Amino acid sequence: MPRPNASLPLSPEELAQAVADLAEYMSPSRAKFSICGGAASMLVRMQNGLPLRSTEDIDLVVQPTAGVTAQSISTWLLQNYPTAFVAKKHYGVSVPALAFHRSDGSVKHIEIEIFDVNAWPQRPQYNLDSPDNDVTMVSISGVQVPVFSARWLLREKIMTAFDRQGTRKERSDLDDACALLDTVEPSSVDLTNKEAAVRHLIARRPDVRQSLELKIVCPAVLGMPWTWNEPAAVYWRWEKDQLRYLDADLRRHKFKWDEMTQVWYLTAGGQDWFYSAENADIALWT
Repeated sequence: MPRPNASLPLSPEELAQAVADLAEYMSPSRAKFSICGGAASMLVRMQNGLPLRSTEDIDLVVQPTAGVTAQSISTWLLQNYPTAFVAKKHYGVSVPALAFHRSDGSVKHIEIEIFDVNAWPQRPQYNLDSPDNDVTMVSISGVQVPVFSARWLLREKIMTAFDRQGTRKERSDLDDACALLDTVEPSSVDLTNKEAAVRHLIARRPDVRQSLELKIVCPAVLGMPWTWNEPAAVYWRWEKDQLRYLDADLRRHKFKWDEMTQVWYLTAGGQDWFYSAENADIALWT
């Protein structure tokens, strides 16, 4: 007997539409909120043309105020949209589930898990008023949806993969983290005091170490951050007493030593570049 379509997994496109629907329902609440978790990672993947994966729920962070908490928003959704949301038990707690109407007419219930920083004080990353927890707007079917930035999501996925070792969700966290590495700027995620989480990612996915060195700041595990030199179009850094640089394919090379001039140099773009101790950078060797 075939499964009812309502029980089939969500496609990425369906998940995106469900997020847009949720954002529209949230708008009258005037609560400050942002999408996080697997749904947010999928939207960032979609924006950047990366391979997509879906998820079966939507995580939401709200900024607590005198009249807004995660619990009050859960209740508000159920009370104000009794046909759009149903109550579901999640770990013994009642949470709203969006009644998502699929193209074939079936209805799939998508659980909405809501967080706020007051209820989760050990997670300062949920404070939407902190400039470190940046949010971007993603347009879905004409709806502007607040979503945590790729930088925030990458940091979160590395940490949750470490925290959820041995669980089913560890793999999806690792997959998201590896994909998100392609979407952030160099040295944009500081995990200086999170060495164990960085080591865990390297142990599970050693092939992304070079990307981690470029994008993540964690000197104890990844060495000093790489420096970009625009004129030479290379990344370079010191590794102990040796200068190294990355070519266009991010392969690592050693600088050469010139005995006559007593300088370190490399060749890039058909020109020679030397390390200037005075400027603490590389410069064209003329």
